[in-house]
Amino acid sequence: MPQYEKIETDSVGGLRIQGWEISSCHKPILSNATIEQYADELGFNVPEMIFGNNYLRACHSATGKEIALLALDALKQVDTGPHSAKAVQVSIAEGWSESSRRNRSDITDVIKPFDWTFSTKYRGTATGGLDFTASESGIDYQKLMVREEILFYDENVLYEDDLGDNGTSQLSYKVRVMPSGFFILQRFFLRVDGVLFRIFDTRIYHQFGTHLLIREFSTREMSFEDVKRQVPKKKHDDEDLSLLNNIQFVDGIMKDPVIEYQIAEI
Repeated sequence: MPQYEKIETDSVGGLRIQGWEISSCHKPILSNATIEQYADELGFNVPEMIFGNNYLRACHSATGKEIALLALDALKQVDTGPHSAKAVQVSIAEGWSESSRRNRSDITDVIKPFDWTFSTKYRGTATGGLDFTASESGIDYQKLMVREEILFYDENVLYEDDLGDNGTSQLSYKVRVMPSGFFILQRFFLRVDGVLFRIFDTRIYHQFGTHLLIREFSTREMSFEDVKRQVPKKKHDDEDLSLLNNIQFVDGIMKDPVIEYQIAEI
């Protein structure tokens, strides 16, 4: 068992282990004033619930190389192209977008269209010279399946929105640290009622004692009706549609992801 030091404060938990500091921060939802600052910087209305002070950081102490998960950086990758607002269409999407602007009186300077689902292909913020390059292979999941003690585990939300009662858009992460290494899953989950489901996953893995950080990015998308057809029937042929709100259930339905593999040297 490697030696390690716990990080425990009112808002931050984590570990210092094998030359790494892994920390996860939980803080309240942003104030209206900070939300307005975010909207001004981004040029569009931010999600209703944004935890801009939450973060996950994995920093290699000797080199200063770091990968972090940050709400603002993730939102910077939301599409703001000329057709972005219509990338996912529902019958009331345009009306919702307009009413959203009116209802959020603290944010009035919306000057460009944006993807109202807040879909982001953010893969983390790499700093300190951490540079990812394409790879032919990814994470060894057989190694991850070996039972070992979990020294630190956490899960957290970076932002979430109910899309004007039309579904759910959420960016979250989970992290676990074992004696052999650490594993991070960041997930963007989207449900647009009557239209589609979308999952963008970023997985990051490091085995202690090696000089590589492995990152996988995968995308999945499936129509709302195709997922709905997988909901088990209950008595009297009723469907338990609450399962469509269960991210784990939907994750199990959506197969055949498109995966990109990357590695970075530490």
